[in-house]
Amino acid sequence: MKVYKHIKSIVLAASILLSGCSKGLDEGLDIQPTGAVSQDVYWSTERDAQLAVNAIYNELDGTQSVIALDGVTDIAFHSASNVPTFNDVRLGEIDAANGTITAIWERYFRGIAKANDVLANIDLVTEGDPQVLARLKAEARFLRAFYYTQLSSLWCNAPLITEPLDVNEQRPANSREEIVSFVIAELDNIIASEDLPLSYNADNTGRATLGAALTLKARVAIRNNQFEMARDASQAVMDLGIYGLYPNYQELFQVVGQNSQEVIFDRQFAVGGDTYNNFAYSAGSIGGGSGVEPMKGLFDVYEYNGPINPDDPYENKDPRWNIISYYTGQPIGNSIYNSWPTSTTPDRVSSTEFSTLYGHNLKKWVDYDAFASNPNLSDINMILMRYADVLLMYAESKIELNEIDESVYDAINQIRERPTVEMPAITTGKTQEELRQMLRDERARELAFEGLRLFDINRWQIGEVKAGLLEGMFYINASTGQWEVLDYGQVAQFNPNRDYCWPIPQKEMDINDVITQNPGYAN
Repeated sequence: MKVYKHIKSIVLAASILLSGCSKGLDEGLDIQPTGAVSQDVYWSTERDAQLAVNAIYNELDGTQSVIALDGVTDIAFHSASNVPTFNDVRLGEIDAANGTITAIWERYFRGIAKANDVLANIDLVTEGDPQVLARLKAEARFLRAFYYTQLSSLWCNAPLITEPLDVNEQRPANSREEIVSFVIAELDNIIASEDLPLSYNADNTGRATLGAALTLKARVAIRNNQFEMARDASQAVMDLGIYGLYPNYQELFQVVGQNSQEVIFDRQFAVGGDTYNNFAYSAGSIGGGSGVEPMKGLFDVYEYNGPINPDDPYENKDPRWNIISYYTGQPIGNSIYNSWPTSTTPDRVSSTEFSTLYGHNLKKWVDYDAFASNPNLSDINMILMRYADVLLMYAESKIELNEIDESVYDAINQIRERPTVEMPAITTGKTQEELRQMLRDERARELAFEGLRLFDINRWQIGEVKAGLLEGMFYINASTGQWEVLDYGQVAQFNPNRDYCWPIPQKEMDINDVITQNPGYAN
């Protein structure tokens, strides 16, 4: 949203509940955080409320929880040396002291605290448009519901806090079921109130909409096996008639595809406010750190759209694989990518701390032409909800309810037949089990590196797919002249009695006497 983008640099420095006063860049204002100043001073105008709500957006998932989160699943590997604790999650060695997951927990609860602060004080505002204030209140409730959806999906159990707390107040963990019930009730109320619009003008693009609330309802429902609810919410999004698939799959994740008709909700970035390094998770030859690498587990799920060439296993793969991954022989920047052990380029496997470890590098989200001169100025928005996911949730819900009809095939095939993808349509006559597997594979193909794979693995209870030998690229062994798969003997583990729920962070356990650790983790 442009308004949100303009003030982003302010709320980064003046986030509610996080810091003292800071001079902002928007109109030179000195934005004082609520809780640090008199309520009479802060909660007076509509602008006060808007700034407070904008600060809640600041805690939305960014590159780490969108791109890097897939690195703890079967389709990728998180190899960034500066975030080694994500490796622990990937390898099944997670514990309560893990700094990366602690930071994610804290970020979500910062967002919840900001939302609670807004909802406790926004009715104090006397100078403003009642319709705008009602919308801002609905935005705060939506964002709080989003954060709780993530918390319940990753940690299962967490304190359900709906009002500002005293600094010394402690809360026990609520069950996943309690959190999910709260989220669904909140979303039903938001949807029924019609306080969130279908869309915004250009100055407010990126704010929560009715479509986002319906999509979040479908998401929390399907993550908790409430398939009728997920079906109906997905159908409601489709019936809005304002979303559609963007024709170019690669451009959807580049500058040109920003704010397209496929995007339902995203984390907005802006030059002059909040930006990130567009190449950070990608190849060393373009200045990246190879932070998240597509693995053979992802390669295998992509179908061949033509004969298999024994002399080139990468030929005739689903075009989305080519869009998602750099592999030897592809153009990259002003050269050709080559990560084989015989390569003389900066992308040779394990040649530097910035080069790939397993041979592939991330191409999705990379816009070399736009950011070659300064990749740190990337303002490509991180998509959190898009229409393709809605179609797949609709199809999955219908499959699980055994309501298999033409609409199921149509929803999946719209994605497969997208221009620039153009994979063969799934033909009718499939069994429920056949369609279930096809749907799950399609989600992995279509939504890779959008931060959804871990949630899918957990809700399908197929965590064992993360276990086993870690395998990367195909390459020709210089000694034998034969194609081989690169591995280092590294084996990932998965404990089905523990690893579907992350441990409550040790920092939380140390300061909260009434909270209980999740099963399988030391207190």
